[in-house]
Amino acid sequence: MAENKIAKPFQESFLDELVKQAGFEEDEFDMIKDDLRPILQERIVLHIYRELSEEDWNKVSDFLEHEKYEELNAFLKEKIPNYEDFIMEIYAEFEDEYLENFEDL
Repeated sequence: MAENKIAKPFQESFLDELVKQAGFEEDEFDMIKDDLRPILQERIVLHIYRELSEEDWNKVSDFLEHEKYEELNAFLKEKIPNYEDFIMEIYAEFEDEYLENFEDL
């Protein structure tokens, strides 16, 4: 499956801020973000998968395979109620869980 590029610009700024909040040095950002990016993207895809029928998921897979990201976003906005809020909730959960791991250090 092609790399998931849903909301890529936001995702990059989100990851920048997350690793900064976790206390990493700026020279470590790229390495840490490279580790986090697939985990976050997998989580987004998993949540989307749970919301869609098998037929809809097949369409999503086709959009990803053909790198039709604008069409994918339009499709998801149509199929998932309050799509932007849905995605932002995934990011918020990810941030909370990630930062919780650093509270005990």
